Amino acid sequence: MRAGVWDSVRARTLSALVTAAISVGLIATPGAAEVKLTAASFQPESVVFAKHFFQWVRETNSRCSDKLTIEVLEPSAIEPHSQWHALQIGEVDMYFGPANYYRGALPQGDVLNLAQNDPAAQRRNGAWVLLNELHNEKLNAWYLTTLIAGVEFYLYTKEPATDGRFEGLRLRSVPLYEDFLRSLGAQTRTVPAELLRAELEGGAIDGYVWPLWGLDVFGWDKLTKYRYGPGFLNTAAPVLVNLDSWRSLARDQRDCLSDMAIWLEAEWPEWRAAEDGAQLAALEAAGIEYVDLGAGFARGAEELLWAQLEQAEPEFVQQIRPLLIPDD
Repeated sequence: MRAGVWDSVRARTLSALVTAAISVGLIATPGAAEVKLTAASFQPESVVFAKHFFQWVRETNSRCSDKLTIEVLEPSAIEPHSQWHALQIGEVDMYFGPANYYRGALPQGDVLNLAQNDPAAQRRNGAWVLLNELHNEKLNAWYLTTLIAGVEFYLYTKEPATDGRFEGLRLRSVPLYEDFLRSLGAQTRTVPAELLRAELEGGAIDGYVWPLWGLDVFGWDKLTKYRYGPGFLNTAAPVLVNLDSWRSLARDQRDCLSDMAIWLEAEWPEWRAAEDGAQLAALEAAGIEYVDLGAGFARGAEELLWAQLEQAEPEFVQQIRPLLIPDD
């Protein structure tokens, strides 16, 4: 082959390799123009479960202002239980909402509700890598971080339990903790959250499981007399990015989002503690009595869920459990 022809082939080959490397992020490109990412949130900012996400969005838009902007859609734009699918197929770039909303597509996501350490610790010990790989594969999503971590669930009723048992009581439930409620003797019912107040008022439902936060959102605090603990599981709501959207971002844009996820993880314990205090004060003001049923109460809920996950995904549970419960 003549030298000129060989030089031409070599140049085209090198160019193709460089282009491929850039496309998968092996070579950083210069900072790209600011891009707009559309996000879906399962609750509006006025609801306590979402207010910290909106706070993070504002901080991210400020600190990444020359690189990207996140625009959160109105809550009515996409039905909350469908938002994760909108992310999966690329209708939105980002999603913030409970992992149990996409339980059908990614049942292993329940491990987030079982974690006993914060997202910052999970990033340090390697759990984040496993969680991200899982979301990549099953949800076509990049796992940035999780919010509402460590906000535990409690069992709330209108009538007192008998010796820690709930025989005869009809309790609102979801699959995440249904086996646990049945183990306590309760009858479980599926009721949308927005309809629960009417069911409580009408006597069709005697109680429900809910996090420490937000009883006043639907007015349930006015109909509740008892809160049973200690708290069990926790309310995990990941912040996800559509994987194709993530890969389309320039390196500095991805770095800024990642840095803001790490910033959020550092801020979160303080934000949570402040909100816990405010919510506990509100429960006390509402006259809701706390009943401590002992450590076995919470442990029962957790072990039942771990057993479900281990039966379905034994290898994954063996990997992830020590990283989420370091002192187990």
